[in-house]
Amino acid sequence: MDGLLKYLKKNPDSENAVSEENYVKTLKVFLSTDVGYVRDHNEDNFFIDELGVRSEENQIKSGELVLDRRRIFAVCDGMGGEDFGDEASAISVEILGRYSGKISEASKEELHDSVNSFSIAANNEICEMVRQRRAHQSGCTLAMVTVDRENINIFNIGDSRVYIYYENVLTQMTEDQTLAMKKLKANIYTEEEAMNSPDSHTITSFLGVDSRGIGPKTVRSGPYQYEPMTLLICSDGLTDMCSDEEIEEILGEDYENPADELVKKALEYGGYDNTTCIVIQV
Repeated sequence: MDGLLKYLKKNPDSENAVSEENYVKTLKVFLSTDVGYVRDHNEDNFFIDELGVRSEENQIKSGELVLDRRRIFAVCDGMGGEDFGDEASAISVEILGRYSGKISEASKEELHDSVNSFSIAANNEICEMVRQRRAHQSGCTLAMVTVDRENINIFNIGDSRVYIYYENVLTQMTEDQTLAMKKLKANIYTEEEAMNSPDSHTITSFLGVDSRGIGPKTVRSGPYQYEPMTLLICSDGLTDMCSDEEIEEILGEDYENPADELVKKALEYGGYDNTTCIVIQV
């Protein structure tokens, strides 16, 4: 991962920097979301510029977006086992729609603050929903990508992931915010123990985490230089079912809708959870 990050990190003084007139001006976007074979409803949601948010339990979409402004893509996964996870994820993408103009127009220096303004607002709205519903707790994850004519930025809260597929190699760009990851960093778990532990599903940060008006701030990765690559945003319904090697293999093929192929693979292995994938071809 370090080599990839070093290469993709934006360096405006680099002699290899791509001139603006040579930038690709469109993005191909593919979406698939499925309730799976075990859950009775879909607690995942998504936000895609111009393609909207989830309106049905199962959806497949694709489109081409002109890169005339900063484009925003996100997956929110309602927390399994908690109350109203579907409402939490729906609230998050609805508020992201409200903040999308501000995020799209923010300068490079203001971008992260703009994204955090959204995450705090979504957090507070979910907490208010919990209060009104008299629920125990509710929340959702966030995995988000912004793409403009110069940079790609990645933001996350929780354990939904963003990957980059570049030069036939898949790299996870986000770090799971889970108890297992904390124990791995503290040398309590080995990587194998962390992967197989129930703690891998104990999220330590999520939208809906508090009602103090503070809210969780996103972890940012980037900015990365605009290069021909494939981005994947997904809920853990994919990564719990499929290995990185299987995801890498699918993204390396020329499928009509690679997002749907990934979801089909998760279903093939049992579809134990809702699964949502957004694939962006830069």
